[in-house]
Amino acid sequence: MRRGDRRRWRSVGTAAIGVALLAGASLAVHTTASRRHAMMQTAADAAGAALRAARAEDAMRWAPGELAAAERASREALTRQRVEQVRAWPIPDAAPVVDAWSAAERAARSATVSARSRHAAGADSATDQIDKARQAVAASETVAATIYLGPERRLLARARTVLDEARAYQRAGELETAAARARDAASLAEQASRRAAALAARFADAETLARWQRWKSETIAWSRREGRAAIVVVKDAHRMTVFESGAPVKSYTVELGFNWIADKLQAGDGSTPEGRYRVVARLASRFHKALRIDYPNAEDRAEFSRARRRDDLPASARIGGLIEIHGGGGRQYDWTDGCVALTNPEIEDLFGRVSVGTPVTIVGSDTYGPIAEFADRYRRDAACRRP
Repeated sequence: MRRGDRRRWRSVGTAAIGVALLAGASLAVHTTASRRHAMMQTAADAAGAALRAARAEDAMRWAPGELAAAERASREALTRQRVEQVRAWPIPDAAPVVDAWSAAERAARSATVSARSRHAAGADSATDQIDKARQAVAASETVAATIYLGPERRLLARARTVLDEARAYQRAGELETAAARARDAASLAEQASRRAAALAARFADAETLARWQRWKSETIAWSRREGRAAIVVVKDAHRMTVFESGAPVKSYTVELGFNWIADKLQAGDGSTPEGRYRVVARLASRFHKALRIDYPNAEDRAEFSRARRRDDLPASARIGGLIEIHGGGGRQYDWTDGCVALTNPEIEDLFGRVSVGTPVTIVGSDTYGPIAEFADRYRRDAACRRP
């Protein structure tokens, strides 16, 4: 081979080697760049999946701060990735981008954990508040079945409605609203219970209870001393007892005024009076038969006058009267305007035992009973609730 040919072949070989080396270098660069792009995209996909999971857990509601941080970190990572993707040098610097996406993924996972935790806590809180409200409403309803609440009964009706709203919000997943409505229901029920406790308080008052017990004892003593019949009505027990010569000979379950928990003060208040009275008439009645008593007596009139001076009564208030022990009972609830009702056979029996002039003593209670216990328990619970 001539010298010129050898030089040409040598040049070709050198060029081929150069091309091969260049091709190898290009392949290496391309492979490295592809691998780094893939690393960045994998990190971006993981962060995106974590962010979607956080949103699926309603992090916007339960972990808004953490979700906002994760979204901000994702935007920053995406900006870093785009900068690397458009750089003149073909091999991107993937490490800081992957780190940025990893930070975004961690932030998103943190938002998910926080959302789940707070959602669970919200669910527990709603359940707890609804359960407390249910108990409060049930307790008030139990009291309202015994104690006439007057206008405050509307509070209890409203409490039931609001409790139903709380349950509906709970079913819809509106847990914070459910808990808030449950607290409102409990507050309404508490107001009704407070009214009932105020009415029941005198049944737990030692002085009042002692006065009632004294009236009862004096009436029984009179019956024993005179050898005659006397009647004692105990309102909270809904019991009437006839004593003869100081001994109980007959008891009846009675129905009272619809507002029997209070002492009678004026006409139309639905209360059965408390005091020491006498039978003043035996009558035929639209409730079969009736024994009229001498309400209002002197003490009732004096108390009415005192209430007027205290401005406890409206100007139109009248003291009322026509309080009777009559038939027509057996309805299993308190329905009279202030009278004491027996069944028709019972009023017939009572007519055979008493006469005009028979003492009739009506007391709120003759012992520390369930109503007094309710009043005291409410007072203690209220004291514990005070800050």
